[in-house]
Amino acid sequence: MEDLAKMCRVCMGESMELVDIYDNKSMGDKLSLELENSRESEPTPADLFKNCSDLPVSSGDGFPEKVCEPCLMKMREALRFKRRYAKSIAYLERVKAEKIDQEISEILEFEDWDLVDRVKSEDDEEENKKVDYFQTKEKTPKEQEEKPRPFKCPDCPKTFTGKAQLTMHSRIHTKGSKKKSTRPKRGSLK
Repeated sequence: MEDLAKMCRVCMGESMELVDIYDNKSMGDKLSLELENSRESEPTPADLFKNCSDLPVSSGDGFPEKVCEPCLMKMREALRFKRRYAKSIAYLERVKAEKIDQEISEILEFEDWDLVDRVKSEDDEEENKKVDYFQTKEKTPKEQEEKPRPFKCPDCPKTFTGKAQLTMHSRIHTKGSKKKSTRPKRGSLK
């Protein structure tokens, strides 16, 4: 077998000027410039092997620990290609996401978004849930007809069909105040 110390790990050619695969000196090429601009460290040829192929590289693995300059330059170009591709895909993913966001925005622009009325109606629904908690069954068509609402709350514009509903509703207004409920205590009814 030929002398492994003078053989390139990639092309197996013999050369007097080989680079150690664990040496991370700058080559002064386009990759070096890109790494310098992004403040990344120079990769060793061993790092390039790992990055550009799925074959393992380790010290003392019995394979040549040198690489010739032409093979090293090809690996550096391969890494540059891989980095450029990853950068392009990341950019395209952002453009794709922005396009989806734009489409959603356009859809939402055409919808009726009167949030003030929606918030008011949600507040009214919560109050009605508190007042009308005992009305859980669905109303029949006869019950769904509009009934007269002669009982008006003195504190707000709500009206009710029965005095009991008004009384239940009025407790909402006195809840936070120091005024006590008008409900009689248990045992005082006779």
